[in-house]
Amino acid sequence: SLVECLGDSLSDLESGVLTMYLEGRSYEEIAERLGCTPKTVDNALQRVKRKVTAHLRTREVVDLR
Repeated sequence: SLVECLGDSLSDLESGVLTMYLEGRSYEEIAERLGCTPKTVDNALQRVKRKVTAHLRTREVVDLR
């Protein structure tokens, strides 16, 4: 369910950033590979975290109060 949520709700940038982040790459390396700034990488990861949190709340998987 979470994988489906991520696949359906993440932009191409967010998906690329998340993939590289999970591979252990630094913000600087991700930014260089994607042709953006480290701040853009940080913003994309923050959006991913919000989307995951929202998904988990709808599934009542965790209590995030």
